[in-house]
Order: sequence, then structure tokens, then C-alpha cells
Amino acid sequence: MASDFPPLAIRIWMHKLKKGVGQPASILERSLLNFMSAGAASLSVENATKRGILVPRAVGGRAKRLTLTFCQKVSSLPISKTDTYCFECHLAGEVMECESCERSFHEDCQRKDPEKPNYSVPSDKGQPYRFPVNESDTDPENNQNLNASQTSTPKPLLDHNSNINQDLLATPEFLATPEFLKHESPEWDDDVFFVSEQKGARQRKQAGIKNELQSSLDCDEGSDLGRCTRCRLLSLAAIHNPPQLNKQELGCLLKYSWDKHHSWITMDVAKYMDKHWNERDKALVKRVLFKSKILGMANIERNIETKKYTYLTEFLVDLLDLQHNIAVFFGPKSEEYNATKWLVRDVAHDIREIRRCPDCFRYSNEASLSDLWFAKPCLQRHELVFAKQTGSPPWPAKVMSVSKKHPIKYDVRFFGGSHSRALISERDITPIESDIQSHFKPRNSKALSAALRELQCHMILSHYSASLFGFHANPTIAKNLIQIALSHCTESSETATATKRRRPSTPANPGSAKKRRLNLTTPDAPSPVPIRATNPDSVTYDNLTAEVLQAHEDLLKCQNELTAMQKKLDEVKRKRWCYHCLEEAVFDCCFTASYCSAECQRRDKRRHQATCRVNH
Repeated sequence: MASDFPPLAIRIWMHKLKKGVGQPASILERSLLNFMSAGAASLSVENATKRGILVPRAVGGRAKRLTLTFCQKVSSLPISKTDTYCFECHLAGEVMECESCERSFHEDCQRKDPEKPNYSVPSDKGQPYRFPVNESDTDPENNQNLNASQTSTPKPLLDHNSNINQDLLATPEFLATPEFLKHESPEWDDDVFFVSEQKGARQRKQAGIKNELQSSLDCDEGSDLGRCTRCRLLSLAAIHNPPQLNKQELGCLLKYSWDKHHSWITMDVAKYMDKHWNERDKALVKRVLFKSKILGMANIERNIETKKYTYLTEFLVDLLDLQHNIAVFFGPKSEEYNATKWLVRDVAHDIREIRRCPDCFRYSNEASLSDLWFAKPCLQRHELVFAKQTGSPPWPAKVMSVSKKHPIKYDVRFFGGSHSRALISERDITPIESDIQSHFKPRNSKALSAALRELQCHMILSHYSASLFGFHANPTIAKNLIQIALSHCTESSETATATKRRRPSTPANPGSAKKRRLNLTTPDAPSPVPIRATNPDSVTYDNLTAEVLQAHEDLLKCQNELTAMQKKLDEVKRKRWCYHCLEEAVFDCCFTASYCSAECQRRDKRRHQATCRVNH
């Protein structure tokens, strides 16, 4: 039976049987003992022989020895119309065929929600250099216990990278687990609710596309379970995709995500086979294990470069195909398969961010082009609020999304600094007033003043069309608009800073104090110079910033000169030089001497003759 034949046995045996080499059955069984029991290894060899994958061959003279080798005629092997390995757990068994494609799945493995994987999403918190715990994908009790441990205790903060279900963090089971797992919360709505609206308005009926999506999901939980996860995701691709993205813009965003996260995977099926096996061995593996095209990292990268993807979901399902191929080939407990979990986790998070706001995702990945990338307006309107966290004053922020269930929480991203993310309760959210200038107070810290300044710049830029900052906008125009807005923000912030009261300095001597009083009381005396019109701290900061920028430019210049000099030195080292006049040589006399002409060789003959390796 196919259920008794593990797919990773093909890869293990191929190293011993490639190019038609034969081995005894005992050696083939012994090679599988690291991955299964002795009985399962013996049964695997027996079933591979029954299916014609391994064929017996007698070798030797009089004392013939029976060995097993791979079938040399690949076309004679039986072929199935559908994949014999589950698309979810990547194991064989009694599988159901997908109604729309050649993939298959176990009935117990099929996802109720195609957006959520069956395995627990790995987390790098507390273990930045370790792979996730290798859990059994076929053990539903673990997942049920993990979900049952979630409570409704609210937490005020969340990871700055994603919407993490904070309820899990409060459970005793979680606190006792050193290698914990992150679960993405599905209870979030992209339709932003505004704080300034009335309570009743917040419960307004959602748009038609949301109702269509919900009805599709409700229908998917029942009648659509006859299709695989890939087909179910593709059926909702148009609904889940941002409507304002075309293929070129989507390709740009996917390239940002792929360049950041593809390094999780160092080896895929196609790369492994090209490195170790010949064409006949590769054809055998494709015939036995795979029913569809073996998708590799190079294929995904090529699809991104050629702008093949129309929807975000198409990119995601290609990653799921890549994950399935790696799990079947290397095994569902291999390090290569674990790496795909991290890749899918990070890319899926980026996909959610792109769905939430493509402009915010693009601006954050182009942060090196502009320091005020967060101040650029988006096509999608974000509410501006003040969010209060424990130990900090109310801070300006953008609302990214709002939770659907009570207690309502806002996923916000703060202005200023690193633009971190947090989950804030509804009671700690207040709408931003139109008069931002009133929030510039003398007691504000530098960080808060910078955040307010960035907020003010964003509000000024919001009066312009968002298309001026879009994919196809002129970067010069966008830069000029930012500079204009920044100039207005700078004047306002300096005026607010100038009103800060300072302790008067002690006079150096009584005479100087008398002169000050004389200047203030004499009508004909010129008005005193406002020595505190500008903030000395800001002047010092600007000077230091200019010095740092200048030092950075000097460093880049020196590095370029050093690179050019190193390149020139390498070119000089590769040349030969005349042993007599030190000009560039044309021919070699021996291993130790070269000359530019016969005349130089004749003049240097007496000195070089004692060490010359050539007999003249």
C-alpha cells in the first residue's frame, strides 16, 4: 500500500542506488533506521518492490547475490492521476481527491479556514537563532489543547511586528513553555472605525464586499471542503486583493517581501536534485513522488521578476506548493520543512500588511529614501488619534485596524522614532484635534515634539493627492512637497520651543547687570537682542547633525577611493615586470625572472645567470 511507503525513502536510497548501482535489501533497510522503526523500514522496502520502484538483480559469478536497484525504465512505473500525499500533513494514507486539481488531503487534515495552517505558527521571540519546535501535524489534540488554553484576559501591548493574540500569553501553560508559539488573531477588521463617530455608528453594517467575503467563508466551511486549500484560497483571491493594485505594483511589493525572507530556505527540491543527481534519477523521483511541476525558489523569483502574479493569493499558494514539495521530499520533520514554516509565517504577515494598506507597506520598505516616509499620505484613509500607553503621555498615531470583538482594541502605529506598533484599548484612544499647534508644550520631550512635528507634516501632505506619492509619481515632486510641508512644521515647532520658560542666568558682575538695566530704561537705547529666540539645544543638534553627515560623506569618499586603489593594486599584481628595468614584461626567462626586451635580458645575464632555472 502507498500508506506504508514513506516518500523520503526515495531520497535516502538514491544516494546508494544512483546510476543503476544495486544494494542488498538489508542495507536499504538499515539506511532508514534513523527515520523509522526496523519493521517500518522492512515494510518500505517490500512495498517499493511490489510497486516496481525497486527491482531485483542478480550479480556475481557462481555465487550469485540478489540485490535491489531502481527501475531503469521510468515509463514502466505506475502513475497516479492525483497526488498520493496529503497537501496538509504531507503523508500518505487514505486521502480524498480535490475536486478541482490533482492534489489530495486527509479528511481530518482539511483546514476549516484556508487562511490558517494546521500547525502552530512559529515565533522567534526569545529564540532568535533557533528553529520552531517540531510538532506533529497529525496530532489534533495538541492543537485543540492549545486553542482551549486561550482566555479573554486583555493585554495592553503587542509585538511591534504583527497582531498577536495576547490572550495566549497569560496562560500558565504558555508561561511554563520556553519555546512558545505565536498565533495570529483573525478577529481584525480592515474597515477602520473612527473614534469621533457615535457608538451606534461603530456598529454600522459593513460594505457589500465584506458581506460577500463572509458569505463565501460561511459557505466554505461546509460545501467547499471537497477542494484543497490551494483551490479554496484561489477562489477568494480577487476578494482578498487590494482593488487599487495592478500587476506591476504588486510585483514591486512582493519583491520587497521576498528579498527580506527568502533566505530562510537554503535548499529546495529542484536545487537538491540538480546538485546531486543525473537526469534519469531526477525523472524517476518526479514520476514516483510528484504529480505536478516541482516548484522551486528560482521559479518563484522568476515569477516575481516577470510580474506574473495578479493577486496576493497566487503568490501565497506558490509558497504552499513549495512547502508541500519540500515536506514530501525531505520529510515533515526535517529542518528544511521547518524553514518553510518560518518563510510562510513572515510572508503571510507581509501579505496581511499589504491587504491592510499597500502604501504603508511600500513606504516602510522605502524608508531609506526618505526620513519622513511615515508622513506620506495613503490612498486609504487612516484615522489619526492620540494613543495612551502606561508610562507615556498620549502619543500621535495612525489607526491600522480595529478588533471586531469586545473589548474593542485599536492596532495603531505611532509617529516618530521607530514607528512601533501596539494594541490600545478603546478607552485609551482619543481623536486628534484640528489645532495640532496647541499640543506643542514646553514640557514635551524631544521624542514627542518630533512625533508631533511628523504628524503635522502628515496632515499638511494629506491635503495633496495621494497619487503624487504613489508608485508612478515623480520622486522630485514628492520630495519638494515634503520639504515645503517640513518648512511649515519647523517654523511652528521652533515657535513653540521658543516659548519655553528658562531659568535666568546669573550675571557675571554687577557692572554688566547695571548696563542691562540701562539698556532697558533708556528710551534712545537700541532694543535688546532676543538672545533666546532660538533654542540653543536645537542649534547644537543641527550642528552635530551637519558634522555627522559631513563625516559620513567623507567616509564614503574614502571608501570609494580605497576600493579604486585596491582594484588598481589587484591589476598591478597580475602583471609581470622586467627583472632589469622594472617596466612591464613581455616574456619570461624562467620562473623567477621576466624581461621587456632581449636587450634587458642580455644586460642582466651576468647577474641572473647564477639563479636562472633555464640552461642557456
